[in-house]
This record gives sequence, C-alpha cells and structure tokens, in this order.
Amino acid sequence: MTATPGSPPHPPAAAPSPESFPAPATRRGRLAVLGPGLVLAAASVGAGDMVTSLAGAAGYGMALLWAILIGVVLKYALTEAVGRLYLATGLTVIASLRSAARWLPYAFFAFVLVIGLLYGAALSSVASLALSTLFPALPVRPMALVIALASAGIVYVGRYALFERVMSGFMLAKFVGMVVLAVVTLVTMDDPSQLVSSLRPRLPEGDVITVLALVGGVGGTAGVASYSYWVREKRWRHASWLPVMRADTAVSYTVTFLFVVCTSIVGTGLLYGSGRTITGNDGLAALAEPLGADLGSTARVLFLGTFFLVTLSALVGGFNALCYLLADSLRTLRAVPDDEAERHMGQRSLPFRLFVLYCAATSVAVTFAGKPVPLLLTYAAVGSLVLPLLSGALLVLLNRRGLQPPHRNKTLSNVLLSGSFVLFGVLAAAQLKETLGGL
Repeated sequence: MTATPGSPPHPPAAAPSPESFPAPATRRGRLAVLGPGLVLAAASVGAGDMVTSLAGAAGYGMALLWAILIGVVLKYALTEAVGRLYLATGLTVIASLRSAARWLPYAFFAFVLVIGLLYGAALSSVASLALSTLFPALPVRPMALVIALASAGIVYVGRYALFERVMSGFMLAKFVGMVVLAVVTLVTMDDPSQLVSSLRPRLPEGDVITVLALVGGVGGTAGVASYSYWVREKRWRHASWLPVMRADTAVSYTVTFLFVVCTSIVGTGLLYGSGRTITGNDGLAALAEPLGADLGSTARVLFLGTFFLVTLSALVGGFNALCYLLADSLRTLRAVPDDEAERHMGQRSLPFRLFVLYCAATSVAVTFAGKPVPLLLTYAAVGSLVLPLLSGALLVLLNRRGLQPPHRNKTLSNVLLSGSFVLFGVLAAAQLKETLGGL
C-alpha cells in the first residue's frame, strides 16, 4: 500500500496482519519486548556526546544540565513522532516523507549518501585512537580499517535479533563503565560540594551557540530518523503498540540522559576550575592521562574502554541506520509498493547489503585519503540539515485530518516539534556558515 503525493497517510488496518500480534497489556510484558530504544541509545550516544558534555562541564560544571535535559526532551519528541507515524500509517519514514513532498526522498538519499561517505572513517579513527592510547603498540590507521570493516561485517551478516542483542550489550557495558567512573570521581573529589554548587542553571554570556550545540548534541541524527525501521523489525504494526513504543522511547532517552549526566560529573570533577579543557576527539583521548593520574590506572583503562565502546556502538548502529535510510530512499524513488518493501530494504535485501559495502569501501578510501578538510565540512553541513527537515515534515504529516485521533499530534507534540525545527534550523544555519567560511 502506497500513499500518493498530497494524500493523507493510510490509517492502519482494523485487524492485525498475520505478521503482527497484539501488544502486551501488562507492564512486565511491555518491558519484556522493549529493544529498539536500547538500539537507539547505543547508536546515538557517541564520542561527540562525550566531547560536548565534557567540554561543557570543563567550562561550567553542572550548570548546563538544563540544556542537556532540553535536548533529551526534544529528541524524545522527534523519535516518538517517527514511531507514531509508522504505527499510524504502516509506511516507513521515507515513504511518508514522499507523501509530504516528492523531493524529500531525493534530498534524504543525497544527504545520507554524503554522510555515509565519511561516517565510517571518522568514527573508526576515533575508536582506533582510544585503542592505540590504551595499547600504544597498535597502529592507528590499520586499526581504524579493521574496526570499520568489522563493524560493517556485523551489520552485513546479522539479522535484527542479533543486531539488537549486540547493541544492547554495548549499551549496558558503556553505561556501567560511565556510572563507575562517575562514582569514583565523586568519591575521590577533594571538594564534592563544588559539584553541587555548580548545579545552578546559567546561560553563559556570548556563548549561546555552544549551549545550542549542547542541546542538539544529545543523541544522533541517523538513529532518530531510522527508529521506525527497528520498530518495524519488532513487528509492532498497529495502534495497540503505541504505549509500548512510547515506553521504549522513554527508556532510550532516560538511559541517554543518565549517561550524559555521569559524563558531566566526570568532566566537572576532573576539569572544572582546573584550567584544563578538551577541544575535540584528540583532546578526549588525551584526557586519559590526567584521569589516570587523578583516579589511578584502573580508571584510565575503564575510561578508554568506555570511550572505545561508545564509538564502536555508534559506528555499528550508524551503519545499520544509514543503510536502512539509503535502501528505503532508493526503494521509494523507484515507487516499489510497501507490500514488497522487504525485498528492497530489509537487512537481508541486496540494496541494503550493497550499501553496507558502500559504507565499508568509503571508510577504507577516506581513511587512506586522510579525510580532506573540505569533505569533512561538507559532511558536517549536510548532516545538520537532516533534523530540521525531519521536524518540519513530521509537523505536516502528523497534523493531517486523515489520521485517527490517537496518532495525530497534540498541542505538546506540536510545541516540541516546532521547537526542534527552530533549534536544529539555527544549528544548521550556524554549521552552514562555518562550512562556507572553511571552504
């Protein structure tokens, strides 16, 4: 079933299909089937989130926690809207975008193709940096290639059930690692009251863009856009799954928020008021040395191991998300009906696997090319445009009269999606300005 341009999305069927089943009614039953939210949390919390939260803590302690909370709420609203749209229409996110504007699938295909060009090389290099800091004998570039190819291999051969277990394991391991580091930081701080005193919310003068970046940095772009594909893999197909999907999304962003809070505690304890700071991924890895001096060698190893897992899980999850978006964009552009979608966009389909190979090949090529600055700037600018486009499209799609009331946007959803559109639009404009200046 497809939607023609300009028409309202089709409502879900009255009865579940043979591939779907009723949602569990009890809390225990709902908890037992959760999964896409943990995948999203593992894929979205990356090295960039650690850099942003540690840098914010270095300058302001815990005073910018309010910005992190706003980011979590906005990303929750976006992700919940993506999942609700799928449950309302049975259409994937890209197919739904085509019903809003015919050019949107073309735009997303081009955007994601550019993102996929550099995504693997960038993240595998960061993960390799963590490993080489932990084990100096390991060469950075060859390890980056191994990590990129291994990550692509997991996505290429694994079914969704295996992928979900791997990503949930990553999320559990890095969450526990960061909680332990936060507890050790609190226990060893000379003046723990400094942490409490820095909690007072503040808006730094002349640093609004940094605050906006902190809000926008909670959670990734590709993961939010791809959440409906993981919901689809779980066979959540009709309105009875709305409470489960919302609980799943809430768990995802609760874990994300707690992880970033723990990272901020570590940053406040080690950096706030010390004059030390970090300026990027290199600085993040370099932080391991003073961390080891302050907290001991075990804490240093735990920090680098957590940093590696954070980046690796974002790489594996990002590859999966990007390949779904690329395969579905191509399927939508070819006007393949939704009842034939699995053969054209599923994890075992030929287009999906070809796009995995594309991500792997570009990772190798860009790593050897040394990541030219203009290409990196283009990648950052293109990625910044995805969320404002997605927010605006969801405002249109989820306010249509053809939707049943449970699926249609309420006032709060409209406010949060409008806030996302404005915030991510401002961040995209700032990124484009920086890109034009760099080029």
